[in-house]
Amino acid sequence: MTSSVSFPVFQRLSVNEYGLYPGTPNKPGLQLEFSPGLTLVVGTNGLGKTTLATMLFRMLSGPSDLFVTTLNASELGGSSLDATTLSAKQRSMFADRVSDRAANAYAVLELRLGGSDLKIVRSLKALGLTEYWVDGELLAGKESVYQESVVALAGLSSFGDWLMFLRQLVFYFEDRRSLVWDASAQRQVFRMLFLPPNASGKLYEQERDIMQMDSRIRDDSAALHRLQERVAEDDSKQSSSQDAAGQVKSLRPLQEKDLEKQSKLLAEINDVDEHRRALRRQLLEAEDVASRQQEHLEDGRLKIIHNQFPSKSETAKYLLSLLLLDGRCAVCSEVANDFAVSIEQRMAGACCVLCGSPSHSSPSPDKDVPSVESLNELRNALSKSRVRVEQLQAELRVVSSDYDQRSNHLVKLSDEIKAREQLLAALVKSLPADDEDQLKAKEELKGIAAKIAKDRVELEVLNGIFSVDTERFNAVVLKRAEEIKAAFSQYAQDFLFEEVALKWAPQTRPLGQLNTIEMASFDLDMGGTDFGLVHRRDGPSAVSESQREFIDLAFRMALIEVAGQGQGGTLVIDAPESSLDAVFVERAAEVLCRFGDASGNNRLLITSNLIDGRLLPDLIRLGVPKEEKEQRLLNLMEVAVPTAAVKFEGAKYEAEWNQILKQGFGS
Repeated sequence: MTSSVSFPVFQRLSVNEYGLYPGTPNKPGLQLEFSPGLTLVVGTNGLGKTTLATMLFRMLSGPSDLFVTTLNASELGGSSLDATTLSAKQRSMFADRVSDRAANAYAVLELRLGGSDLKIVRSLKALGLTEYWVDGELLAGKESVYQESVVALAGLSSFGDWLMFLRQLVFYFEDRRSLVWDASAQRQVFRMLFLPPNASGKLYEQERDIMQMDSRIRDDSAALHRLQERVAEDDSKQSSSQDAAGQVKSLRPLQEKDLEKQSKLLAEINDVDEHRRALRRQLLEAEDVASRQQEHLEDGRLKIIHNQFPSKSETAKYLLSLLLLDGRCAVCSEVANDFAVSIEQRMAGACCVLCGSPSHSSPSPDKDVPSVESLNELRNALSKSRVRVEQLQAELRVVSSDYDQRSNHLVKLSDEIKAREQLLAALVKSLPADDEDQLKAKEELKGIAAKIAKDRVELEVLNGIFSVDTERFNAVVLKRAEEIKAAFSQYAQDFLFEEVALKWAPQTRPLGQLNTIEMASFDLDMGGTDFGLVHRRDGPSAVSESQREFIDLAFRMALIEVAGQGQGGTLVIDAPESSLDAVFVERAAEVLCRFGDASGNNRLLITSNLIDGRLLPDLIRLGVPKEEKEQRLLNLMEVAVPTAAVKFEGAKYEAEWNQILKQGFGS
């Protein structure tokens, strides 16, 4: 049982008519040649380094990916590795970055896979496949044709495996799994790398079938338990059901009657409330009319007083006016209602308001001074308005009292209805099911129990077959274990100063809730600091950040070397830009460039910010021959749309890049 898995070997990428990469007048767009060894892409934040790496991934994955639940799952074995189509929003990931929505933008990726030359052309607007060539032959531009083709050429069992293959081995993304410390991811990667496609697909399907069967048994068992409880409860209710049924029978008519009362009372309250609101509106209007009439009457009386006095008697006018307004003398402050009334009478009789004598000479005519007749009309109208106000107030008090009484009655009735409803619900719940329903439930119990028993037998058969196939799979991986360990040690030992090694450590893991299985995996042993001898590092937190990055990278390099069997492969990574000491940086550059050796078959693409330190100069020194500078180095500041920082600090960035080149090439 041998595998013939193949890794993609990138040859060239061109990105055309895409606004983020306008290129230069002499060389429009973005052009990358992948010769054996290192290709280095540098830039600043926002120039499109991550976009470029993602574009390479999407050229191979198309508008498909693994489910989000799979990518985020803690255990890959229990998750679906089937491919799913991206949403419209996700497919427009490149269109969202440019103003013209990538209307005419397209990319062309040429690579070698499984002994064949491939050319993939995709629109960047929505990742649609426009052309697909294999060994110079144009195949149908359908996604299904492409997917079947690359799966067969890579030696994998499904397009879902191809997507996992890309994510775990070809692209070193931030959301990658830590293979060294993830036994479930190791298991899936080993299955893809070391089993033939048919055996690999069969093992995956067996595991999925077992998990689904196990889940179905657990769901059916839970349903069986709930039904058993219900049947048992109904059986126990039979003895006490007669009294409860009698109570229900007597309470329901009373409840229906009170509900009718409640409905009628609600309608009555609404009518009374409408009458009450109408009375309030009328009362406000009547009070407003009476208030304005009062003002007009007082204004008229004051005008008559002022008209009778000579112009020099302002004080007397003022005193009499105050007396009429509040019935109190403005000189001594005593109440003088009788005097105020007599003034009113004199005014009504056209007498002198001061002495009461009949007026023989008319004051000078004034059109603004009301006549005695008009004053009497105002007085009568005011009297009628006050009577209307008093009547409306009395009627409103009666209606409001009626509203309050009905509302209180409704609250009390509603509380009684609610309490009775709760009692009825409890009584009905205590009643047993009808005999026919109970008989059906018991028959259903037998059916579910029989189904569970049958599924358990089938699950045992599946587990037996899967156990045998898994033992064979473990044996296949074990045969390659020493190669993997040796390749890993070569890379990891050169990355790090501490002694580090993989240890063959198959793990027993639960297979659902009803079985366990032993799966092939490696653990990591490593020395360092105060531990003295090497010891087991059980998780990523057991090492430093820098060590974690390079240990995981060394494991991937080892798998590409062992499984690729010299055919070569491509590794796309972001340069580790954490705080690395000078010596460690130099060792990292040496190991990376050894994997990306120009005399070998591997392609290594590293994207990096224009950072200070030795990493970039060392990568250039070790992996970029000076005569291949133009081919292996891509400065995005020359081909990408400049950011605000690049526009403002362009000279500084250019000087920094020139200094890196000088250090790298030694001149």
